Amino acid sequence: MIRNVVIIVALAWSAAAVAQPVITPTNFLNTREPARMCNNYIHEQYGSDFGAFAQPTCGALIRMPEEGYLNKNRCLYIFCDAPAHRLMIYSITEEPSGRTPRTVKDYGLQVAESLWVFEGDENTDSVTAPVEDRTPAECFSRPVDVAVSSCGRLFDPGSDHIFVLDEGNHRIAKLAYDIALDSLIWVESFGVSILKMPSAIDYADYADSDPNNDDIYVTDPGLSSVLRFSASGVFETSFGGWGSGLASICYPTGVAVSTSPEFPNRIYVTDSHNHRVVRYYSGTSGPIVAERLYVFPLIPWPLISSVDTDLEGNVYIVNSFTNYITVLDAALDHIVLTYGGLGYEPGQFDYPIDVYIDNHEMQVCEHFADSSGIQSFLIEAGQGKRASEPLPHQFQLYQNYPNPFNSSTTFFFDLPQEGYTNLVIYNLLGQRVRTLFSQSLPPGRHRIIWDGRNQAGDPISSGVYFSLLSQGRKVKVVKLLLLK
Repeated sequence: MIRNVVIIVALAWSAAAVAQPVITPTNFLNTREPARMCNNYIHEQYGSDFGAFAQPTCGALIRMPEEGYLNKNRCLYIFCDAPAHRLMIYSITEEPSGRTPRTVKDYGLQVAESLWVFEGDENTDSVTAPVEDRTPAECFSRPVDVAVSSCGRLFDPGSDHIFVLDEGNHRIAKLAYDIALDSLIWVESFGVSILKMPSAIDYADYADSDPNNDDIYVTDPGLSSVLRFSASGVFETSFGGWGSGLASICYPTGVAVSTSPEFPNRIYVTDSHNHRVVRYYSGTSGPIVAERLYVFPLIPWPLISSVDTDLEGNVYIVNSFTNYITVLDAALDHIVLTYGGLGYEPGQFDYPIDVYIDNHEMQVCEHFADSSGIQSFLIEAGQGKRASEPLPHQFQLYQNYPNPFNSSTTFFFDLPQEGYTNLVIYNLLGQRVRTLFSQSLPPGRHRIIWDGRNQAGDPISSGVYFSLLSQGRKVKVVKLLLLK
């Protein structure tokens, strides 16, 4: 019997949300702290000599389970304080009446000791170890962004990790969280010999229950590229490159992996030089394909710094120059909402630099003045009709990935309309080696995996082959190389 390992998957062009989300400012992380956690507030509460943050750059929210916390849920908000070369960790207890701040710790800065104690909190502890107990590996040089492997769900201290983009050391630091110590723990670092000027990081959980398939995406303006690492720290591939075409990226400043179940495996990258955001498709295997883009008008001048997505698939883009967040639909076709503006009232910004969304909560970091800080928001899904995302415009067969390949390879192709479609493998003599499929397919993007076997199910030898995609009179050919 012929071994059947050829898989066809239709990647349907899902409906794009066009309903406007409702964004509501709230007090810091829904706690009893003010709407904007800023240095002015810290100095008022603790005195002008108190060591507050310098400039919050980027952050991430972590929800912790009950186990190990005396039957109290806890969440952490970790953000990068790049000028001070450290992380700031807010520890907050979940209670029926709301969230209550406990302490604020720092990590990575070589200081003897620092401690923030909130009124009414009796469970305080030492924040950092003395300098002599630190190792150089645990110290940061301009940490600029942080990502966690648990976005959208509870953090599992036994398997989840925190990834910090350490710009000054050109690396990604991998940290764990120790429940007993209530502290970050250094695990390892990677990317030192690859990264040049990293700017943003995000974690891709492909929701297939296997963390070994997860990836980490890092933007690097110095390389004009986005780099993909495995969750274990192995460099896999990069994409982008200087230019203005759809797949090109000149100066990537932000990256976000879609957390919407309706738009899986979508990667959004902001390109500050070209004033735009580009959407890519990337799964656990196969090529990274540029799909769509949105270009911002030059008036007012855009300074794009960060991007994230909500559960509806909407894309939130920070414009530091205009002090607005622009919300686009997942298809990058429509502006759903513009939010913000210059000011110090809740919902106004002074040089916003980062947006981070987890479930229905959003945090925005500002870092221009003492009145800047960290603001928190709640996002409610808007009500309204949903518009279909356009189908592919061109009949296209993309280069297989990987190529050269050893045992199997993946093809992606676009069909602008339904029709009887064939994909056939030929050798250099023009002889048919394998018909991968011959059937009617719906319009959309499709994927097929070939196991490197002929029509009889036997492995074929190393060499050059051709894949031919046809539908009616339309034909596309791609050359591929099998190496064993």
